[in-house]
This record gives sequence, structure tokens and C-alpha cells, in this order.
Amino acid sequence: MKGLVLKDLLCMKKSALSYLLVAGIYMMITAVGGWDFSMFAVFLVVLVSMLPFSCFSYDRAAKWDLYGLALPVSRRQIVLARYLMLVTMSVLAAVVALAFGAVMAACGQTIAWGEYLISAGGALIGGVLLNALLLPLLYRFGAERARVLFFGVLGAFALVVVMLAQFLDDFAQQHTVSVPVTALLAAIAVVTVVLLVISYFVSVRIYQRREV
Repeated sequence: MKGLVLKDLLCMKKSALSYLLVAGIYMMITAVGGWDFSMFAVFLVVLVSMLPFSCFSYDRAAKWDLYGLALPVSRRQIVLARYLMLVTMSVLAAVVALAFGAVMAACGQTIAWGEYLISAGGALIGGVLLNALLLPLLYRFGAERARVLFFGVLGAFALVVVMLAQFLDDFAQQHTVSVPVTALLAAIAVVTVVLLVISYFVSVRIYQRREV
């Protein structure tokens, strides 16, 4: 299992420099006040959601499926390794966000750590949730066709977030109550875990039926 996760990490190594360069540009925009940290958190969500495309593209180019199925591992383990890798990268993105905030604070900028932690947590949850929606599509259609569907999924994801925010705002105004952001994030995290588990079983089912 560790070898399968390491294989995916090595696949992303080829494009890691490009990702780091883009992340550095967005960090500088945030650092000079071009936008607030919540926008940087959104960028991290999108960045993490693009990582699987590299893995699937390299697998197809190297004909990994034929080789991988010759190893003493099951298709279920192969899928599980990819999910573990992407959850790990989502956690790493949240850690990078927090480290970036610490660096800005050390440079003398005023940091609202409460909002910062909420944004980083939202980025982590958003990255995992978006991948939970995308991975079954990648297993079903492959990287090229799923790349087109990605924008539809991303748009639907953004629409749901906006509608949920509007609903909560209207609910709070009508009932004169406030919805704690931490409680909301906790609820969304629980839903995300459930969807991730469902997504995993759907991907396993698709991959087990695929002929290679």
C-alpha cells in the first residue's frame, strides 16, 4: 500500500515545480494585499483538485493498469492508495496555508487567526470534497474526458456553496440566530467523510468492472 501511494507521489513530482511556481505567485499576491486569505484558500482547493489528473494521465501513458494488476495487490487497494494520497495532499495544502500565515505574522502583518484557521479548515474540507466528486468520474471516463467534466463539477460545487451560504444568511436573519462557523464546518466535515467513503466504493466498483 505504501508503495502505491509513493508511486502516485513520484508521478506528481514531474509537475510539482509548476504547482509550486503557481502557488508562489498566489502567495505573493496575498502577501501584498491583492486579496484576502479566503481567496488563497479557494486557490488551494482548486490546486488540490487538479492533482488526480496528473496521476491518471501518467498511469495511462505508462500503461500502469496492466502492470499494477500483475502485482500482488487488489484493485480495491489500488483505488484506496489513490484516495489516501489525495487526502494526504489536502492535509498538506492546509498545513502550507497555516505555515504561510505564520510567515506573514512573523513579517509583521496582522493575522486574524480565527478566520485564518477557519479558511484553512475550509480549504482542507473543500479539497477532499471536490476530489470525492471527481475521482469516480476519472475512473469512469479517464483523465481527458473527465477534464471537461471538471469545470462542470467545479461550477456545481461553487453554486452549492453560494446557495448554502445564502440559505444560512437568510435563516439567521429570519430567526434572529447566528450559525457558528465552527459548528457548520464540523457538520460539513462529517458530510464530506461520508461522501468520501461513498465515492471510494463507487470508484472501486467502476475500476473492478474495467477491462484493461
